[in-house]
Amino acid sequence: MIPAFSHNVTNSFFLWFDNHLMRKADAFKNYTTKLYNYNDPKLGNDKVVYGSPYKQWVYDQSITGATIPTGFTIDGTFKPTGTSGMFIDFENGRIIFNSGVSSGLNVTGTYAVKEINSYITDQPEDNLIIEGKYVTNSRFTVNETYVLPYNPVTPCAFISIENIDNNGFALGGEDETRVRMKAVVFAENLYQLDGVLSVFADSYNTCFNIIPMVNHPLGEYNNLKTGLYPTGYDYINVNKQYTSNKCYIYDVTTSKIKDDVLKELNPILHIGFIDWNIGNIRYPRL
Repeated sequence: MIPAFSHNVTNSFFLWFDNHLMRKADAFKNYTTKLYNYNDPKLGNDKVVYGSPYKQWVYDQSITGATIPTGFTIDGTFKPTGTSGMFIDFENGRIIFNSGVSSGLNVTGTYAVKEINSYITDQPEDNLIIEGKYVTNSRFTVNETYVLPYNPVTPCAFISIENIDNNGFALGGEDETRVRMKAVVFAENLYQLDGVLSVFADSYNTCFNIIPMVNHPLGEYNNLKTGLYPTGYDYINVNKQYTSNKCYIYDVTTSKIKDDVLKELNPILHIGFIDWNIGNIRYPRL
């Protein structure tokens, strides 16, 4: 199946969300840490993994001040990506080598970490809040081990489409497609939560462009796709390439769970909600 409109708008909104938050609120931190070897059965025996204490890593070069890693220091010598097949898994905060690399290397590196991780989900809000059991990957403490891959960690935002509907806009089959996007935000403290909600409350009347799903920057192993090397990925430049297909945000609402309710649901985290109403002019039946 080729990507449908819902796929492309979700991809576009996800990329915009990440960029907007980090750019408007400096919502990232640079770290220099050791990386730790561990076994990942999902990768099989042909890969060697070294993981960091934090995920997700920033890969967007348009974020001023964020350190985008291009290599790591191994046993005292800086090695660029590609050495022994090394590539970066930005989603899980780790580097992966081809088999044959020692599991006893001394690996250190500098990289930027999102202050709020972002995930696409199909789970309803109540499931995320009540049933979700998340590991806290605090941005305010130093961990002396790797963070486990794959499972979501907090602080984070879960993004989803609630509904899509088409409304007649002009003769000839042109419609306004209205999309309702939602985010559930899990923050470490109230300051962090209020900052996220404030940044996106101000996104009213903002536009972003539809970037096709096939142009998502990360590949199978959450590494930058081959075509993006060596210059990297820059959301602002990529977004400028798709100015003919815009989405506009015509309504944003934010809210929080009250403290007395929160203590019953999840006493460790601070939880908020963001709802966007988004419009896109298109010809859905062509």
